[in-house]
Amino acid sequence: MQDSLTSELESDIIFGRYAPGSRIIEDRVMEHYSAKRHAIRNAFAILEARGLLVRHPNRGVEVVDFTPDEVDALYDVRIVLETAASERTALPCSPDVLARLKDIASRHEKAVKINDVQAVYWLNLEFHEVQYSCCDNPLLAELISNHARVAQPIRVVKYDDTEHMKTIVAQHLAILSALSGTSNQTLVDAVRAHLPASAEAYRTLYNRRFGVRTAKS
Repeated sequence: MQDSLTSELESDIIFGRYAPGSRIIEDRVMEHYSAKRHAIRNAFAILEARGLLVRHPNRGVEVVDFTPDEVDALYDVRIVLETAASERTALPCSPDVLARLKDIASRHEKAVKINDVQAVYWLNLEFHEVQYSCCDNPLLAELISNHARVAQPIRVVKYDDTEHMKTIVAQHLAILSALSGTSNQTLVDAVRAHLPASAEAYRTLYNRRFGVRTAKS
């Protein structure tokens, strides 16, 4: 129950049922998900650890709300972590891993075509978790997974951009191709190309929302 509840609540945060910066009321969440208080608090704790919720004294739990500069900083960290993992990945990856990635990429592409955004979200997470399981440093892979989850509300701002999503599908295939080869630099380049667009889109959306432009550091 708790795993299912956490996933459902996470998805609702990612897709905007709970807006960035909004307070989440325990009693309302209990009613909406037909869940007990201890289960809600457990889900809150997990999502707080994942960076999607933040707890403020005397204000309760709120959905994290990034500024564009914080997003840029997050993506800088992701580039460092993900390129480092790519450099440490033994190539080519095992046939079993490659077969699994091909299956996930195929299902992700189909979800993009029918605009099943929930499936797109979860399949994207699964693709990259399997991708970084090939890295020989499990702690590094865990850090990447944690930062990727934090970045999901940023990534989904481009889910309604058809051309962007076609690019994402092509980038997944480029990563898969690199994992099938022997060049770590090719993998690094494919990973680096996959990251920046969502952060740039978030900055544009943020500036429209608040009517201000936060200067890059």
